[in-house]
Amino acid sequence: MCALCGAFGGEEHWSTRAEAPGQTRRAERLARVRAANAVLGAFAMRLDDWQGAAFVISGATGRREVVDTLPQVWEMAGRMLGRSIDPLDPELIARMTQRMRQ
Repeated sequence: MCALCGAFGGEEHWSTRAEAPGQTRRAERLARVRAANAVLGAFAMRLDDWQGAAFVISGATGRREVVDTLPQVWEMAGRMLGRSIDPLDPELIARMTQRMRQ
């Protein structure tokens, strides 16, 4: 379904909307960046918000790419690494959980 978002009127991607009561769109966006960095850190990558309008992905080699949405973050990160990244991979989640407990 995500691939069709732009095809039907270019509506705003769900990941850019503020959904939590009492939180601003900016606060939610920064929380999403922190969560993405928890995953990307396992691959020596980092995500930064760029003026609330785009995301900048940085790799270990210094390469940087600009994307608009979170699904594009995972796609571009995979291209930069040369392999796909699944932020919901159970093994990755287990490694992250173990690291947080230490």
